[in-house]
Amino acid sequence: MPTTPPVRTEGPPDADSLEWQAGIRALARLSRLAERACQSTGISLSQYRLLVSVGSVPRRANEVAATLGVSRPTLTSIVHGLEGRELVIRRVVASDRRGVDLELTEKGREAIERAESAMGRALAPLLDEETVRSALSVGLKVSRALDRLPEG
Repeated sequence: MPTTPPVRTEGPPDADSLEWQAGIRALARLSRLAERACQSTGISLSQYRLLVSVGSVPRRANEVAATLGVSRPTLTSIVHGLEGRELVIRRVVASDRRGVDLELTEKGREAIERAESAMGRALAPLLDEETVRSALSVGLKVSRALDRLPEG
């Protein structure tokens, strides 16, 4: 059973501190929990990340690969599985025959909703209501900070 080190209460923790180590390890464990939750809905965490990255408007495949930090062959493999299940559509860009747009289908949107619901159900029992609210607030702040990072 992993143990969590004590948290300092004064000043910001150093990047090499036990608090950071514990937080990073918790994120890794949460990732595994999220993977299992996604798999329970029929998609992998990688597929979920791709579906969310494509979003509500068609996106160029190379942009999605950069956002996800995967190679084109890896992206192609993930897209192939999603396309076969009609969760995404792959379209050649008319103005650039080498370019490919990825578009989310209604089934793809439903897959995102199912996966997010499953992840929420898996995470919710772990914490009390106050901690959940704090975690969600921190999660939104981290998400906004990540959105400001350059892609690629």
